Parts: sequence; C-alpha cells; structure tokens
Amino acid sequence: MQIIILRLAAVLCLGTLALSTIQPTATTPPQLPSKERPRGCDCFTVSGPDPGYFQHYKLWDFRTVDLSKHAHLNLTDSLSDGERDWDDDDEGDEEGQNIAYTTAPPYGKKKSDPSSLVFFKTAFERDWSSQDWERQRSPKAPVYMVNSKHNVFLTKDYEREDPHATYLVLRTTRHDNYTSTAEIETRVHNIYRCSLRVRLRFLPANFIVSQPPQPREWPPRDPLKHAIAPLNNRTTMGNRTVPFHEGSPPPGACAGIFTYHDHHSESDIEILTRDPTHRVRYANQPDYDPVTDQQIPGASTVADLPIPWTSWATHRLDWLSDISRWFVNDQIQDAKSYRVPELESMIVLNLWSDGGAWTGDIKIGESIYMGIEYIELVYNRSTDAPGWNFSSQHHNDQQRFPFANTSIIDNDSSHGNSSDEKHACPPGRQGRECRKGGYRNPPHHEFCQRSCNIDGIEPWHAG
Repeated sequence: MQIIILRLAAVLCLGTLALSTIQPTATTPPQLPSKERPRGCDCFTVSGPDPGYFQHYKLWDFRTVDLSKHAHLNLTDSLSDGERDWDDDDEGDEEGQNIAYTTAPPYGKKKSDPSSLVFFKTAFERDWSSQDWERQRSPKAPVYMVNSKHNVFLTKDYEREDPHATYLVLRTTRHDNYTSTAEIETRVHNIYRCSLRVRLRFLPANFIVSQPPQPREWPPRDPLKHAIAPLNNRTTMGNRTVPFHEGSPPPGACAGIFTYHDHHSESDIEILTRDPTHRVRYANQPDYDPVTDQQIPGASTVADLPIPWTSWATHRLDWLSDISRWFVNDQIQDAKSYRVPELESMIVLNLWSDGGAWTGDIKIGESIYMGIEYIELVYNRSTDAPGWNFSSQHHNDQQRFPFANTSIIDNDSSHGNSSDEKHACPPGRQGRECRKGGYRNPPHHEFCQRSCNIDGIEPWHAG
C-alpha cells in the first residue's frame, strides 16, 4: 500500500512538472514585446535602408490602460489644445496611462471597474479624433455607411493572464439598411514624413469581445427601418468572458492604415477580410485610372505576408522623401517610388464597408473587429525648421539631411528656446510644464546631438 502511494505521488509530481513546461499553443498569445519611450533624444531614427532622422516621437500604448481612471477623466478643457500639445512629445500620450486629473465618481457610488470603455472618453482622444460622419449610398457603394464613435473602444484582454491587460478595438457592424463603421484620425494634419507602426490583429468571427453599451438613442434613426443588429453571442464563466480562438473574421470589410492629405496624396496599408489571412494591399494613391478603368502600373502591390493578420503583428509604413516602404515585424515587404506623398498629412485608421466591389458586403447582423495593442509614430511636421541640421560622428561639421525631415515652408517661429517664448506659455499639457517654470524636456535644438533609434539600436551621441 505504501509503495502504491509513493508511485501515485511520483506520477502526480511528474504530471505537474510536465504541465509547467508545456509550450504555448498556437492560440496562446506570445509574450508582449517590450516597448519603452526613448528619453532625452534630439532626433529619432528607424531601422531599414534609411534612418529617417525625425524630430518627434509618439507612442499610444493600449495594452495596460486603467479603464476605471479613464471612465472618470475630465476632458472638457483639453481637446481644443490637441494640435498644440502634439509637440510635447514625451508627455501627451503617457499621461493617458498615468492620469492625474480625473473627476470623482458620483457621491455614494464606488469607483467602477469597466470591462470596456469608448475611446472618445479616454485621454487618447486628446491626440486622436473618433469620427462620426456618414457617406451616402451610390451605384458603386450601395450600402449607406455611418461612422460612429461608439465603434472605437478599449476592452479587457481576457487572453492574457494579466488582469489589467487591455487593447483597442475598431468595430464595424452590418445593420438592416446601413453599415456602422469605425475611424480615428490624428488631430494634427501637418505631418510631413513619418514612420508609422501599428500592432494589430483581426479577431475571429466567434471571438468574444467585451463591448461598451450602445446608447438607446444611437444610431439616431427610425428603429423600424434601421434595427440594431444583435451583438455576438457570449459565453461566460462567472464574471469572466471566455473567448474562442479559431477562425477568421467574416468577409466584407476593409481596414485602412494610411497617411492622408487627399485622394491624390495618400499612402496605404489595406486589409480586406475577404482575402486570405496572409494577404495585404500596399499603395501610393491614386492607384486607379477612372478614364481607362484600370489599375495604374507600379502604384499598388498585393503582398502575401509571413504571418497572418489574425495573429498579432506590427505593420509599419515608412513615408520618406522619395520612397515609401512597408514592413511587417520589421521585415520589409514592399517599396515604391511612384507618387510618394508630397503634401502635409494626417494619420488615419479605419474599419469600414460600403457593400461595393472593393470591400464586399457583410451579412446583416454580423460584426468585424480589429484589435490594436499600440500605435507608434516618429514624424516631422511642415512647421519644423526647413533645413534641420544633424551632427555626424564621421564629420567635424554639422550636416543637413534633406530627405525625411525636409519641410514645406516654415511658418512657425515657436521652436526656439528664447526667454520670450518661455514666458509666453501655451495652453494645454505643454503649457503646464511651462507655467511651472520650465519644460519637461527642452525644446528641439537646431542641431541633433543625440539620436535615438526606436527599433532598439543603441542611441548615438554627438562628439
């Protein structure tokens, strides 16, 4: 009897050891990559054939957002200063994670711990604008399209063991007579050259997503004519939603990640959910000739990626002076010198469908979800100094780098560090540091003395 007990104990011990060493399955998310904000940098470079030399850096990290803090955030005095605050590179979006100015919950109520929260009620809305415009149907786009701010929200990530894990979601839903879609765009529209990275994943059709409640009044239409489609079915275990992993999203939607000035000055990453899950579309616009009804040669590429867009991956677009490059997980996928954008632009992310030949149509009642873990951006602006200098360790003098950082016209004289500027404190987040008697970080210098590579390469100091 004693021998049997000892054998049983040995089996249990080995079983426990085996369980502890099991490798993650294909459906288990990998460990999140570390992503830290570079500090004390005068300029920023990127990996790849061209370093870029950008003056500004932003990181919007949605992976561990305190939803309860954002739920009581007071944004009444901050949205109007969003464009001015953009150049406060080391403070703006970080404050979205560490909120110091919140409103208390109503008297007698405990602080809520929501499982999801609409994006426009968070600090991220200071830098991004959730869209609510509409597009009428047409012969080529037969389904009425309605952008709603309620289709962009943060949600708990129940696939992670971390109870604080979150991510951003863009949602599009097919209703009876229209499609409800999602779009966010940067509040600044004068970005001029950039390297943009978006870590994203499309969620499977049967994936369970905690979603914020939609107001009864939304959308403001006749409910008899425009019935609200039911949300995805849920499976719960106690208070926890249990996700399903297998499958692709429904067909019928297009995700866009792009720089945009107008339809003739645009650089795109596009994903069609009707495509195989390894396929993406890259283009510099326009890529279509309406006169010949043909695609313009060299303007677009259909690429098959090494990783499907149903898995987390970092999709990257480099917009330089004479070339556009596209990467996935820092592996180059395509490059184009055709019609590289030459006009100041904004950054746009959207998920949409109009029932046309490009997107296809979504089945009534179905929803499509795109998850985003973070957005990272290094960039220059058209108001930056037009002949910005960079100190090279290989030369004794300062060099001018005209490619990534060349600006259109310098109509802004606010980049110095004179005493007059220091006393004329701007409003908003940037102004808070000024009013305290100094800047959190010094204004951008005329020369780049310390370059930081955002892809993990050691920073370089001017000698």
